[in-house]
Amino acid sequence: MIPAKKRIRRSPEEARALILNAALELFSERGPDAVGLKEVAKQAGVSHALITHYFGTYNGLVEAAFAEHLERARAAALCRMGELVNSGPEAWVDLAADHLSDPTYGRLVSWALMSGRLGSSDFFTHRAQGLRSVVELLAQRFRTVERRDLEFAVLLVMSASLGYALGRSALWGSLGARANAERDAWFRERLSKVVVRLLRRR
Repeated sequence: MIPAKKRIRRSPEEARALILNAALELFSERGPDAVGLKEVAKQAGVSHALITHYFGTYNGLVEAAFAEHLERARAAALCRMGELVNSGPEAWVDLAADHLSDPTYGRLVSWALMSGRLGSSDFFTHRAQGLRSVVELLAQRFRTVERRDLEFAVLLVMSASLGYALGRSALWGSLGARANAERDAWFRERLSKVVVRLLRRR
């Protein structure tokens, strides 16, 4: 007689975290469109039904994983921003670029864009308003800069860094060059100079 496999009892929070961690690991490697519920269930060591119990649909799982990834990244970024409070904008641009160059982020953003979720008014980014926290922290550091200029600086860095992270190879290729670490550093340096001029003009 083969003894029955002992069932592991987890709290709802533990089970949900286990599923999200498994999903993020797979999404980081291949992206949500190349992964399915069964693969996530196998990776997490849970049943397919348990995933649908917690997240409803596959899109619900992906959106929850996206929110989890952003929350972790935002918490880490805000912690580092606190450490960089006396640093110049160059350090802040590097921080944003490091975050946005994470392949998990790029693959999740691509999914949200292609599925139409990114522009939806009920998408979690509208509810969480993570960039508002960033602007509030910057406002404490740059007290003489108008809030609209701070918001523009954040949008500029986020837009440029995300676009660069997603398309760096194609963008450099269209210029007849190859993307590499030296050109990445050059891009960040030039972007930093634009932000410095914006934040120090007053």
